[in-house]
Amino acid sequence: MDPVPTQYIDRDGAALAFQTVGDGEVDMVCAWDMPQHLDLLWTDPDIHHLYERGTRYARTTYLQPRGFGLSDRIAYVPTLEQQAEDILAVMDAVGMRRATLVGALGTSAVVALVAANAPERVVGLVMVNPLMQGSPADAQARGWTHDELTAYVDGYRRVFEHWGSGGVIDMWDTAQATPRNRRLMALLERSSATPSAAMAYFQWAFELDVEDVLPSIHVPTKVIKLPTNPMPEAVVRRVADLIPGATFHLLPPTAPGSSIGTAWLPVADHIEEMATGRPHPVEADRFLGTVLFTDVVGSTELLTRIGDSEYRDVRSAHERQVGLAVESRGGRLLTVTGDGTLSVFDGPSSAVRCAEAICREAEENGISVRAGIHTGELERDGMNVTGLAVHTGARVSSAAGPGQILVSRTVRDLVAGSGLEFESVGDHDLKGIPGTWELFAVTSAPGRPAHRPRDESVQTRMDKLALQTARRAPALVRSAMRLGNAIERRRARTTSMHH
Repeated sequence: MDPVPTQYIDRDGAALAFQTVGDGEVDMVCAWDMPQHLDLLWTDPDIHHLYERGTRYARTTYLQPRGFGLSDRIAYVPTLEQQAEDILAVMDAVGMRRATLVGALGTSAVVALVAANAPERVVGLVMVNPLMQGSPADAQARGWTHDELTAYVDGYRRVFEHWGSGGVIDMWDTAQATPRNRRLMALLERSSATPSAAMAYFQWAFELDVEDVLPSIHVPTKVIKLPTNPMPEAVVRRVADLIPGATFHLLPPTAPGSSIGTAWLPVADHIEEMATGRPHPVEADRFLGTVLFTDVVGSTELLTRIGDSEYRDVRSAHERQVGLAVESRGGRLLTVTGDGTLSVFDGPSSAVRCAEAICREAEENGISVRAGIHTGELERDGMNVTGLAVHTGARVSSAAGPGQILVSRTVRDLVAGSGLEFESVGDHDLKGIPGTWELFAVTSAPGRPAHRPRDESVQTRMDKLALQTARRAPALVRSAMRLGNAIERRRARTTSMHH
């Protein structure tokens, strides 16, 4: 799923940005706090996955307070009432009569006010680490100790002194404060607000006092606390205690090395349960899909022949070509491991045509690639997939020869009538997979030229690869960040073991 277009409505002479995605059976509004960015959040693959997951059950609108992110800049901090009115105005613009509202930190107070003043528009509330404790003079009565409040205020003071460095991640969830997450948060900070605007907003948020509003909320409410957030549990629990019928939820500890999107998954489960009235169904993560495995054949011999430096360049360019071929044919490149790749497609014919393109382009540039394709039931695991079908696809690929594309009988049968042609290569025992499998080699595909003229210019192999990359030029940010997430998790696990 591609990022959705940003829309705008006029609010007191300034444009307020929002995005609406999905067409599920229920409506939701997520009011992100100031240090976010509606477009940049899509570039994180795990956050992107959460957005895709939400589309399966809801139509969701995302927005931030006016004046921040993609909205017009304004010379004031919007009041609580203005932000609450903005949510209702966006709901009207989208055509949402009633919706589940989600808020975090300061925007929790905003959605609380909407629920109290317009309960007929609200199905339920989810508030994450709600910031609504009032003035420091009342802090002890609200659940703070003197030392906790001092540490909290000092922490945010350091964030503002170094705005744009990713310090917000420390104040949100210390377990997420990895170098990779800090870089993403730094980008979000710089893109959402100037240092002075950020300081003014958080000074406003620190002084919020909506405790008198909370007893007037009469919609189902979940109040969620991240365990490694520096806000005391007593402060968050007090919010739940003041709302009739609200439930308090302390999330399990964040796994070391988690991306921001992965760490949000437990919150997403609570949001889905509030919006739909049922827990996230296990079957929702299962789907029929097609896996494509590719592998460079004879990579060791190629490395020996051309040397480390050129081989690194050739392999990197090949990986980029695989990413281009997969995305341009509607698939998703999931993993790049050593000399191999795994991609997933909705349908097998797209996977076959993609494999043809990958093998052909690799051959033209002096690389021999083999491929294997299988269709079966897959299970989503974040941005990756698991299941027996994945292992089967890997075994099909390992049975292929140089430049060969092998498919299972399932693939061959599903693409009948597509014009793709195959020939049987006999029965095979696939290691670890029950039974005997008849495999088929791809022999032709529609539109495949019998011969492609070779470029006799002075272009080198790398020149040709770079030119082909430039001609297609789709967004590859998610693939690069997905690799970054995996590296971060591995580093975190290694550090945890050493300690």
